[in-house]
Amino acid sequence: MCAFTHLHVHSHYTFLGGMASVSELAHRAAADGLSHLGLTAGNGLYGVVSFASACREAGVQAIIGMTASVAMPQDLTEGSDDAQSPGSLVLLATGSPGYRSLCRLSSLVQGHPDREAHASHGLDLDDLRVHCKGLICLGG
Repeated sequence: MCAFTHLHVHSHYTFLGGMASVSELAHRAAADGLSHLGLTAGNGLYGVVSFASACREAGVQAIIGMTASVAMPQDLTEGSDDAQSPGSLVLLATGSPGYRSLCRLSSLVQGHPDREAHASHGLDLDDLRVHCKGLICLGG
C-alpha cells in the first residue's frame, strides 16, 4: 500500500466539482495502491454513504470530509475588497464525533432558509468553534 493519501477529492455528487463516481474513485484508489481516500464535497456531505460503501468494497479506508466556506471576521476584512469573499477550509472527520460535527455544519448551510446567500457568506467562526469535535482542519 502507498503512504500517500488524497484528502481533498470531489465526485460527481459535487456540482461542477468532479466527474468520477464514488465507485470509480474507490476502485482507482485501490488500483493505485492507496489505503485511504478522502471525499470532500462543498458545504455538504454529498455521496458519503455511497462513497463509504464503495471504499469498503474496494478495500480502501474512506475518509469523510467537507470543504466549508468560512466567513472572514469583520475586523479582518474592514476596508478590504475581500470583505464579501468567504475563505475555504477542508474539514475531515476522525470518527463518529467528527461525522456528527460535519453533519451539523452542513445542516447550518444547507438547512438555512436562504441557503444560497448563507453558502456564499460562509459559516461563522463561532459555528466552527461549537461544532469542531472530532474534526481535522486543513487550510492553505
